[in-house]
Amino acid sequence: MKKLFVLSVILSAALLNATTNKELKAEAKAAIKNMGQTLQAEMKKNMKSGGALKAAQFCSKEATNIEKDINSKYKKGVTVKRVSLKYRNPENAPTDDEAMVLKQMQRKLKDHKNKPSMKVMKIADNYYKVYKPIFVNKKVCLKCHGDSKHRDQKAYKEIKKAYPHDKAKGYKIGDFRGAFVVEIKK
Repeated sequence: MKKLFVLSVILSAALLNATTNKELKAEAKAAIKNMGQTLQAEMKKNMKSGGALKAAQFCSKEATNIEKDINSKYKKGVTVKRVSLKYRNPENAPTDDEAMVLKQMQRKLKDHKNKPSMKVMKIADNYYKVYKPIFVNKKVCLKCHGDSKHRDQKAYKEIKKAYPHDKAKGYKIGDFRGAFVVEIKK
C-alpha cells in the first residue's frame, strides 16, 4: 500500500510538471511570437525602405525600445528578451544561467546535428525561464550578421560605430544565433 501511495505521488507530480511545462510553453510562445513578429516587421519595413543601412540604424537605435514597450504590455511577471553568446548589444548578453543553457543548446546541435527545441527551466518556486532557440534562417540576416564577404559594408560601418565590441558576426545560414528567453514569475 505504501509503495502504491509513493508511486501515485510521483505520477501526480510528473503529470503536474507536464501540465505546468505545457502551460508555460504556451504562455512563452505567445510572448515570443509577439516580440518576434514585431521586430521582424520593423526590420523588414526598414530593409525595404532603406536597405541594410537603414535596418542597421533602426536596430541599433530602436529595437531595445520596442522590446521594452512590448514587455510593458505583458501581464505582470512576464518578460521576453533575446540573448546570445555572440551578442552585439551588451543588453543582449546572457546571464550566467542563460549562458549555460545557450551552451547546452549549442552542444546539442553540434553533437546530435538536430536543432534544440524549446526548454523550460525552473529557477525557483513560481519562477521559470523558457528558452526558444533562434537560428539564422534568412539570407538577408547575413547582411549584418554574416562574414565579411556577405556583410553590407555601409551597414556594418554603422553597426561598428554603435557597437565597437560587436560579436554578432560570422554567421552562416542555419547557424544557432541565440535564444528568446521568457521569464515567467507566477
